[in-house]
Amino acid sequence: MYNAQKVHQVVQENKQELIDFLVECVQTPSVTGDELAMGKVIVKWIERIGLEPQVYEAQKDRPNIIAEWFGSTSGRRFVFNGHMDVFPPVEGDPGLYGPWSGKIVDGYIYGRGTADMKGGLCASIMAVKLLKEMGFDPKGSVLLSCVSDEENGSKYGVKYLLEKGLLNGDFGICMDVTCGKVLVTGGGSIGAYVTYRSVPGHCSIPHPSIDALKKSVVAINELYKLDARLRGSYYPPFNSSSCLSVSSIHSGEATNNHPAMSRFSIDFRIIPGQTLEWAHNEILGVLDGLKEKDPEFDYTYEVEREFPTLELDPNSEIVKAACAAYEDVMDKPAELYERNGSCDAHHIVKATGMTMPNFGPGDDIGECCQANEKLLIDEYLSFVEIYMMTLIRLLG
Repeated sequence: MYNAQKVHQVVQENKQELIDFLVECVQTPSVTGDELAMGKVIVKWIERIGLEPQVYEAQKDRPNIIAEWFGSTSGRRFVFNGHMDVFPPVEGDPGLYGPWSGKIVDGYIYGRGTADMKGGLCASIMAVKLLKEMGFDPKGSVLLSCVSDEENGSKYGVKYLLEKGLLNGDFGICMDVTCGKVLVTGGGSIGAYVTYRSVPGHCSIPHPSIDALKKSVVAINELYKLDARLRGSYYPPFNSSSCLSVSSIHSGEATNNHPAMSRFSIDFRIIPGQTLEWAHNEILGVLDGLKEKDPEFDYTYEVEREFPTLELDPNSEIVKAACAAYEDVMDKPAELYERNGSCDAHHIVKATGMTMPNFGPGDDIGECCQANEKLLIDEYLSFVEIYMMTLIRLLG
């Protein structure tokens, strides 16, 4: 009864409802930090399924929603994880139809977050809805988790739920965009700020020591030397190495005053075999080295985000089931994927030990974060089927 042919039939019979859900989500702005409206839409649809959504907030009006579907017998727990927040629209470029249009043209739906990752998130919720309506009785349970703050490091999203012990499971899928491939290896990253301070003064008089901006310039040049050394740690599947970038700098308030404060940001990408602890130590080694030579180079170091690397066993049960489900639906083998990017699965795997590949619709390079971000409707519908077949294979 619960086979790929039947699943496809049910998806086609409910096609318009599935599309309506995705359109409503895309038309609901949810830039990181402003996820409340999107959360209300998700809660409404989960309640329509007949589940009871629970809302947890680490920060006011930034919901994290979980809902569990229990079968009639005990068993293993499958976790779907997806984020509701999206990057801001491209400044000065609204795209063909505007960032929140949800307009469908030539088989694509356009709008911010269609690929990253409202398509995957909606597909997982609809997969549960349709299986439940079909009478499927999971041997165990399925946990839906829809979170805020992923694009900014997950402090108020997945990390908060993990601290409360709300995301434990046996296996699962993070539905973030992966070109339809099963991602088993992902890079890690650190986002941090370095701040230097100095005494203020008027530029008509030479600064008595070293102004804050000059300290930043010296430190940045030393960090660029670190980046040059890092380029030797090349990882072929990523077609890249670990690397460090200085991504922004702010200093000074007027043209005729010595800057008393200078703050710059660092983005540090790490590859399999490297740890967050190692990366922090590399950065701090440079900064502490300058401070040891000259105490004037005292600084503050603030970590905004950090993602560990993701390194999964390609022969694990969930990876094999996801690949088999893809082949059930698409009638061709699934591809395994390695990418120098990060998602909430990295945090979940590290904190819980469960195996959670990243597996979702959309082009993570050519479509994500573009003014004309889009997702093929047929790919979205196929992933509803793929997620349904994954659950059937694991909990049937």
